[in-house]
Amino acid sequence: MSEVLCNVQGLKKYFPVREGILSRTVAHVHAVDDVTFEIRREETLGLVGESGCGKTTVGKCILRLIPSTAGKIVFEGRNLFELNKQQLQAFRRQTAMIFQDPYSSLNPRMTAGNNIGEPVTIHRVAGGQKKRDIVLELLEKVGLKPQHASRYPHEFSGGQMQRIAIARALALKPNLVVADEPVAALDVSIRAGILNLMKDLQNEIGLSYLFISHDLSVVRYLCDRVIVMYLGKLVEIGDTDKVFYRPLHPYTRALISAVPVPDPTIRREIIILPGKVPTPIDPPPGCRFKSRCPHAQPICSKEEPLLMEISSGHFVACHFALESEV
Repeated sequence: MSEVLCNVQGLKKYFPVREGILSRTVAHVHAVDDVTFEIRREETLGLVGESGCGKTTVGKCILRLIPSTAGKIVFEGRNLFELNKQQLQAFRRQTAMIFQDPYSSLNPRMTAGNNIGEPVTIHRVAGGQKKRDIVLELLEKVGLKPQHASRYPHEFSGGQMQRIAIARALALKPNLVVADEPVAALDVSIRAGILNLMKDLQNEIGLSYLFISHDLSVVRYLCDRVIVMYLGKLVEIGDTDKVFYRPLHPYTRALISAVPVPDPTIRREIIILPGKVPTPIDPPPGCRFKSRCPHAQPICSKEEPLLMEISSGHFVACHFALESEV
């Protein structure tokens, strides 16, 4: 088993709901509620779930882009919530984020070279010719040419812009990169090139990825392990092959059943979940999936299921994971 790079323990993030002239807090959105997992060195950990389940919030909390409500995040042996200003700046040099939309993540008034070199300037790593050499090297790594450094973002295609965004993320040689739906805004025909680029860079540099996505086919191709979230909670964790070939949680089974199969001769039943996702402002007691679960029992309304290790490295939060297995 690989060494643990980042350990997330009991992470919570609640957003206040304010009303009235005085903007008084009347409730909280439970975006992330008691989430625990680890990211290992040089692995790609997938984080999946439908929109609004808290995936992006988890990534932003890990990078300290937004403050956490409670919990503990240990990165390379240090609790991120205990870092002073200088230590936090050093931490930021070890991490980076690739955003979903390259059109909005790059500064349109800066050339591609200046966009890539901006982190180098901010952290005072290099300047002048050395900075230009770093930029040109990064352009080459992501499959672009030196002359692209002088062009502006609007002169590139979506795939090229995402390559620039990846180059910028690698400017400070980070250990951990949080990729938030990095191919969702791209044409299907160029997604494979970006995913293969991410794989090649990981092998070359030794990166760890937290890969956030709702596209399970992409996660299956790229990720070593996968985490499934539902309404701010983790419901299943395991090696990608185990989770896809033997999904234990009813929600995971429903997600996997909806993944398109490229063979038209294969017929597979798609699991349609009844009802709607409960509101995160006032999550229901017990299991949060119970109102949509075909196997729900009275205990599901009373006791919240804890993550149990069913097989080596395969965890599930369900009272009836084995009984309901197909």
